[in-house]
Amino acid sequence: MVKIYYSLYDRMLSYINLENAFKKVKASKGAAGIDGQTIGNFDKSREKNLSILINELKAKQYRTQPVKRVEIPKPGGAIRKLGIPTVRDRVVQQVLREILEPIFDPGFHPSSYGYRPGRSCHHAISKAQLFIREYGFKWVVDMDLSKCFDTLDHEIILKSIRKRVTDGSILNLVRMFLTRGVMENGNWQASTEGSPQGGLCKALHNPPCGVPFSG
Repeated sequence: MVKIYYSLYDRMLSYINLENAFKKVKASKGAAGIDGQTIGNFDKSREKNLSILINELKAKQYRTQPVKRVEIPKPGGAIRKLGIPTVRDRVVQQVLREILEPIFDPGFHPSSYGYRPGRSCHHAISKAQLFIREYGFKWVVDMDLSKCFDTLDHEIILKSIRKRVTDGSILNLVRMFLTRGVMENGNWQASTEGSPQGGLCKALHNPPCGVPFSG
């Protein structure tokens, strides 16, 4: 029987959880978002900044900010568009991820290794070697889904999360992160589908971005 989680939001209100989340954000480094606040600046007033976040979350007044658009050149002249969240949004996302990931990750395919806890490319290589050795496989298919991140259906993602999580406050946070929009050249662009690459939502395996997907 599938376990349903009715109340998870209290975990968002723990100072310890937010502080641990910030430590992971700090370790990952990364540039400032649209507010210009760097990880170093946030860290200088860490206790104050985290307390503000907790108060906003408790009062249900926390609002996400748009991600900052950054374009990275790819081989062949193509452009990879990244979205850089603010530091405070990254902290909240990290707590949200740590709440949702243990719920959904066990349901992903056992041969899926990308962006999952305790798994790496080395594990994927070992599995490939097993297939070659035990089953005689000789072919590898390299494929890429065109505009995958740009076309994720928000309602499908939320519907999939609701099958396991019914806490409305958690679902509202997920929706905010999906629909916060992008700031590019001073102009705000709405997010009606997709999830920007570059933040904690960079991978299909990472809640709150793409719970139903695994590959």
